Amino acid sequence: MNIDQGWMEQRQHDRISVTANVTYRILDHWEKEDVLNFPRYSATTIVLLPQLAKKFHSYHAVMKDISEGGVSITGDQKFTVGDWIEISILPPKYDTPVTMLDDVKWVRSLSQLGKEFNTAGVSILALDSVSMDHLSRFLLTERICKQNENNGYSPEK
Repeated sequence: MNIDQGWMEQRQHDRISVTANVTYRILDHWEKEDVLNFPRYSATTIVLLPQLAKKFHSYHAVMKDISEGGVSITGDQKFTVGDWIEISILPPKYDTPVTMLDDVKWVRSLSQLGKEFNTAGVSILALDSVSMDHLSRFLLTERICKQNENNGYSPEK
């Protein structure tokens, strides 16, 4: 028997619904060629982000969900499939941001109350070791919280 897979079944990682503020920048075409060789994704820490933000124009958006493989963000700026963007996310209850290089895989636009919102689904291409550790811990914590909620556990009980 042949069963067609829907888009939900094609994901490699489960998404966690969580809202967080995001700052991002769209990489220029010339940056795309060399960005994976940048030391910040292999040998640097998050402390360089404020310096990088001063050099480039950044935008603000809201993260809607996240997984080990990607993020969904919504903002005012239009996204283009194939763009590479550098995202900095400050997850709830965390003091340091998670910074990652992403590839825009899909885009959607929505008009609401006379304002246009743009959503992008992005795939993570690279992140430094500190961000990888923060992301892994955050996702594990969120999964445990969601599982406890589904099982009726409440920390107040």
